[in-house]
Amino acid sequence: MKLSDRIQDLNYNLLKLSSLVETNIKDAFSAIEKKDLDKSQIVINVDSKINMMEVEIEKEVNEIIEKFHPTDSDLRYLLAALKINNELERIGDYATNIARNTQFMVEHPELELPKILSHSAETLTSMLNDVINAFILSDEAKAFEVIEMDDIIDNNNREIFTLFKDKAKSNSEFLRQFIVFTNISRYVERAADHTTNIAEDIIFQINGKIVRHDEKI
Repeated sequence: MKLSDRIQDLNYNLLKLSSLVETNIKDAFSAIEKKDLDKSQIVINVDSKINMMEVEIEKEVNEIIEKFHPTDSDLRYLLAALKINNELERIGDYATNIARNTQFMVEHPELELPKILSHSAETLTSMLNDVINAFILSDEAKAFEVIEMDDIIDNNNREIFTLFKDKAKSNSEFLRQFIVFTNISRYVERAADHTTNIAEDIIFQINGKIVRHDEKI
């Protein structure tokens, strides 16, 4: 099998992994919104599959490098693929962390997920969808768009923290809500950071430019 064929297969496997991670993020929030413990358990169980896929993809990349000794753009692609693979696995971990909060929602049927958190979840899933398309299509402009979208989630995270911190100060009954909702928001924010890392790796793969920590993005 030629190097180009192996890379095509690798693309396909990364696409499968990213789709699974994106679906698990969506399902984690669906479990919370619907107070569905069965769905939350499915999310937790799927994480082991994500972990196994991450290991297999890493092996695949290492085998390609050892067999073909790629250089230049092919080597940059494979290095980016390794990083993206790891970032996707980390995002999958956050889906599990989010799903574990379903129990709290079940115990408090009067509560609804704050709309701003739902907005963050929608933004995150859009980022994940866009970033894998940017990778498959080598779309640098789309990768930069993903990086810019991270600001939305950062702003929402700060707003959630401020909102529930003030409520917790004035009423101790809000303290547990403060902990749960700010934790969920922080998980989303961290998952978005990893998605941003993927976008930065894509830009490196396309043109060799390192944009991480670049304030002028």
